[in-house]
Amino acid sequence: MRLLKLIKSIGLISLLFSTSQNAHAHLMVAQHGTLNIVNNHVFIVLSIPASSIKGADDNTDGLMSLAEFTKYRKHISKQVKQHVYMSDQQYRFNIDGLLLKPELAHSVNSKIVDQITITGRYTPTVLEEIKFNINLFSHDETKQTYKITASNKQQQLVHQFELKPLSPYIKLF
Repeated sequence: MRLLKLIKSIGLISLLFSTSQNAHAHLMVAQHGTLNIVNNHVFIVLSIPASSIKGADDNTDGLMSLAEFTKYRKHISKQVKQHVYMSDQQYRFNIDGLLLKPELAHSVNSKIVDQITITGRYTPTVLEEIKFNINLFSHDETKQTYKITASNKQQQLVHQFELKPLSPYIKLF
């Protein structure tokens, strides 16, 4: 039964990712995210500013075009896996099943990627004393705060928090 719910959730996320980019509907509000604990997994949906990605701006205009996003998708994926992770006292847990979705700026016919929505899951060995870490921050001060909501419905826990360059990690529960 739980496996069926998990499959339906993954199907819904896949459907949302496959919708037209011209609709300008974003999967997640800019610099917001959710962490949902289900059994021994932590599922993430997070919107990161494209300007936080280093080395993906060929023309050095300070913006990421859709063509640059496509060209550097593997590089972006590597940075996300390196800088958005969970940890405990001994181990670091990287994201599995990472999906990246470029979110275009709202101007008409824009080909500029403003945000990148990431989804995936973590499988920590234990959920006690687990920390969520982000080390991808834009140089734009207005895009340096992530607002995250973590939830564990089984234990009826919700934790809302903010991560910033001077406080880039937090213990979940």
